[in-house]
Amino acid sequence: MPQCSRQKPSWTGREQMAHSDTPTLQQQAERLREWRAGFQAVYVIATGIQTGFFDQLAAHPQGLTAQELAQRTGCHTPYVAIWCASAYRYRLVDTHDGRYVLAPHIDSLLAGQTHPDSQAALFLNVVRDAGPRLAQHADYMKSGTMGSHAEAYGRNPIRLDPPPNQEALQWRLWCEEMRPRVPTLNDALRNGGRVLDVGCGPGLMLLQLAAAYPTASFVGVDVVELGGLETARRLIRARGCESRIHVECVAAEQMTYAEAFDGVLITRVFHEIPVEIRAALFRACYHALKRPGVLLNLDFAYPDTLEEFRQPLFWSGVDNQYREMVWGTVHPTWQEQHRMLTEAGFTAIERHFVPQIPQGTHYLAVAHKR
Repeated sequence: MPQCSRQKPSWTGREQMAHSDTPTLQQQAERLREWRAGFQAVYVIATGIQTGFFDQLAAHPQGLTAQELAQRTGCHTPYVAIWCASAYRYRLVDTHDGRYVLAPHIDSLLAGQTHPDSQAALFLNVVRDAGPRLAQHADYMKSGTMGSHAEAYGRNPIRLDPPPNQEALQWRLWCEEMRPRVPTLNDALRNGGRVLDVGCGPGLMLLQLAAAYPTASFVGVDVVELGGLETARRLIRARGCESRIHVECVAAEQMTYAEAFDGVLITRVFHEIPVEIRAALFRACYHALKRPGVLLNLDFAYPDTLEEFRQPLFWSGVDNQYREMVWGTVHPTWQEQHRMLTEAGFTAIERHFVPQIPQGTHYLAVAHKR
């Protein structure tokens, strides 16, 4: 028989690359299974928050049986037993003497919503708002339709009635990440200084600073009323801070303040600002600052290079960009932001990564007017 000639297979790229980082089909399949399981874990967690399971288990550190948990929450015992088993599978609960107890730190992370690291509100937001919106992304991809942050904020319970952990988180950010890097601003506030909060939303940072610096005064600006300035005005009145905190509805790039503030804060807002007015916003902030003055801009860490998209340090920004793209969000790179700050007149520009935020790693930009 004649020998069959065997053609050398053509090189097709990834599957023939002899590289230790090249995953096998089974490794890729396992990764997909993990993501699918993670999707279900989100709903197990959200159910535990909505039903009060985590709160009840936190209130009974000695543990509860599934039947006791069902009785205390008014839920169907067979379903609660299955939830407990699933929560055990995801290491949300452990067992002790036949009772379910919360796994380490789950009380802080998912019960009570008072700890600054609490993620309870985030999980509820995922299933109530983000999940349904993400399910429509295929339609958005085809239509190009764009929603708005303002519309979404008007439906967001976190902004309409902020849980206690939101203020605790703002205070920790100021004490641990911001204040140590701006001693001159801290001194100014101790001596009756003024701070402007751009995109102040419900005014939580303003309230924390007003309580900490009783002789200082504060101004907040935003363009969102429902879920933003309306909440801020209500909380300011409730705390008796009307004489020291003023909020107004004005587009940040249209601010006319001139050398009026010792510091300007932009907290997790800059990525929402339309690209075409960002440079004008930084110029307005520079104009609003006294000399010396300082701008602090806290936002999601976003990659400058393709390689950084696979570095965990930047995943919070990458994930947020996908979630919010249909609201018009365009995350700036650090190079873009640094250029705009420099062109606005700022000097001594620094970037510091901030890991201790429930939504993931952020960065803090510090820029000076001297």
